[in-house]
Amino acid sequence: QDAVQIRAALKGMDDAWNRDNMQAFVSYMADDVQWVNVVGMQWKGKEQVYKAHEAFHQTIFKNRLLHEPESTELRLVGPGCVVATLVQTADGFTTPSGHVEPPGRNVLTEVFVKRNGTWLVVQGHNTTVVEEAQRSNPVK
Repeated sequence: QDAVQIRAALKGMDDAWNRDNMQAFVSYMADDVQWVNVVGMQWKGKEQVYKAHEAFHQTIFKNRLLHEPESTELRLVGPGCVVATLVQTADGFTTPSGHVEPPGRNVLTEVFVKRNGTWLVVQGHNTTVVEEAQRSNPVK
């Protein structure tokens, strides 16, 4: 049942992202969430995570869709604590300087804790997959 709830939260976050609804996106997060994005920006607390994502979704990510994850791994690391790791493709986007980033893959790691019966994200970290580096990965 816990895995079903966490997978529903992950799906809900993707759906919210694709609708540019950052209020719904952060509704799956704890008030004390911390987030690190693909370029190392860090936000502490649900309000900062919301403000940052809202700003980006009004500009560079407005039409950037997330696609069905290639893989989703849930790992229980302690009572009431699960680490979720997703590999997922996303559409391209244009940076503020005008550089066009092509579609690509990301690895998203989120730490969920169960608070008052609800699974919430307390930590998120998104990493862009560099395909060339993946091809030379000695461990496959």
